[in-house]
Amino acid sequence: MSEEKKPVKKRETKWASVLWYIHLHVLGLLAIWLVLTSAKWMTVFYTTLLTVVSCLGLTVGAHRLWAHRTFSATGPLRLFLMLAHTLAGVGPIYDWVLYHRVHHKYYGTDKDPYNHKKGFLYSHYMGNFLSPNVDYEHAKHDIDMRDIEQDGYVWLQKQFYWPMFLIFGVILPLNVPLAYWDESMTETILITGLLRFAITANVCWLVNSGRLIWAIKGNKLMQISDTLENYFKSFENCSVILSYDRFSRSFVPNSEIPPDSISVFLITASFWPLYHYMVPWDWKSGEFGTYGAGCGTFMIKMWHELGMVNDLQTTNTEDIREMLHRVAKKELTMEDGLDQLKETSMFNASKERLLIRY
Repeated sequence: MSEEKKPVKKRETKWASVLWYIHLHVLGLLAIWLVLTSAKWMTVFYTTLLTVVSCLGLTVGAHRLWAHRTFSATGPLRLFLMLAHTLAGVGPIYDWVLYHRVHHKYYGTDKDPYNHKKGFLYSHYMGNFLSPNVDYEHAKHDIDMRDIEQDGYVWLQKQFYWPMFLIFGVILPLNVPLAYWDESMTETILITGLLRFAITANVCWLVNSGRLIWAIKGNKLMQISDTLENYFKSFENCSVILSYDRFSRSFVPNSEIPPDSISVFLITASFWPLYHYMVPWDWKSGEFGTYGAGCGTFMIKMWHELGMVNDLQTTNTEDIREMLHRVAKKELTMEDGLDQLKETSMFNASKERLLIRY
């Protein structure tokens, strides 16, 4: 029996996680009521600040820095992002990066732990509450994690995650409202504790499921496909191509993702989530449907100006158009074209770093 036809083992529900997150979200709703009725404004401001810092650890840290290596960071910044991620309370960076790289490598297949083809509820919630299947256990051995294993801050967090989480994620954050402006125990636990964890958990899940919210789909996507058909017809000796399946590495008619979704981004930002799955190493790709904008992108720009971030990998319109032209002319495959874009990006990032240094 071929590997494609092998039955996939049913993933078991992790009921402890289900019960925990049900209670977390219910108490989070109660915390919102307390925010509106009885909590002190300092508690609300402080919790908002902690939540923003936690989200930076998730998006800029775990996602853009460690999972996709879109840039390099100095030791102090990596330490800050590691502690910010610990503050979020979503588990070790190592585990999150492993699952996210599996998600990208087997995107949209049964090996994808957050398979978007099964709907938003599965991608956002159920995929996080199910045990790995046999396919996933086998697939994770194909993921190169050597760069993560060599990172001292990631190793430190992985080895001492629970003591660090209790100190930096629970004890210290909850002590501040109680000690400095006499907030009540109830408001402190529910707002600074549980509501914050409910928000950061959903932000963490949205990194994997947000494509179903911000990406173009359905009839609008087919209208774009008609435009792409005319676009490719303009090239001599070019057959009409409607879409590129990045998992099977072949062109497939009527697929959900168009082949030149990168060029479509020049027209509408609603294709940026699809772009991220084709060019995951671009540091400008936001987690929530943006490109070159957003809080995380702003912070990366600021840290770059301060010399704490280097080797920013991105691409430009001219290189994309040239690559798409060659793909349309069948001079190279889409996979080879994307590899060339990445090599060009790495070269340009290294050249910029040398220019800044000298």
